[in-house]
Amino acid sequence: MSRHEEYINELLEEKYTLEKSLKSSEYMQIDLYSHVESGKKLLKLLSVNRNDDIFRRLCGRKCPNLPLIYEVCAFEKGLCVLEEYIEGRQLSEILAEGTLSQGDALSYFFDICSALSFLHAHSVIHRDVKPANIIITPDGRAVLIDLNSSREYSSEVDGDTVNLGTPGYAAPEQFGIHQSTPATDIYALGILLNEMLLDISPIVKTPEGRLGKIIKKCISSQISERYQSIGELTNDLEAYRRKHPIKAKK
Repeated sequence: MSRHEEYINELLEEKYTLEKSLKSSEYMQIDLYSHVESGKKLLKLLSVNRNDDIFRRLCGRKCPNLPLIYEVCAFEKGLCVLEEYIEGRQLSEILAEGTLSQGDALSYFFDICSALSFLHAHSVIHRDVKPANIIITPDGRAVLIDLNSSREYSSEVDGDTVNLGTPGYAAPEQFGIHQSTPATDIYALGILLNEMLLDISPIVKTPEGRLGKIIKKCISSQISERYQSIGELTNDLEAYRRKHPIKAKK
């Protein structure tokens, strides 16, 4: 056991109480801890997926739409991460109750775009944007979680080393065709926005007018025909929202 791993275990034992295990499998263990004095909660993640560089790159860097990474430690069998616990409900649970208003959908969407813009600025592609990986906080903020499928983007690499992603949200290139790029996350964003608005895949139906055209551009099977950056996508959405001002309920 490394000294860093010992430090993390000692810290949790002395200052935190194990609340419960949120996930346990041969690939991932997620435990919820609370501080004995302040009650502040954090997650301990143990993963066999060795994307150490991703977590180290983001450690200590704050974005309101991503959980803060506190500690990162690689060990013989995998990776240990301490990260901020986000209170709230999964967007998948909320969508199970029905579609969202356009105002709420766009508000959450811009929050997720903010998270992805931050990740992409650090050459990180999330690769698993979906409602189950989005937490809506009590104050109505959308937070993108679960970086376990993420990878570093490099212009010198042709393809991904591991094919990961959720069917229905994963872009075609995630299945071994090309390397994942910012446009890969944008593909999932198009699926997400359509689901929030219509509760259906955009392959079946999209909203009418400009909003539908934006979604269709997000999900083009041709990478070159999609939006190439989050900024390009949000610029079009801001222009749409200015012409169709709708107040969110949150």
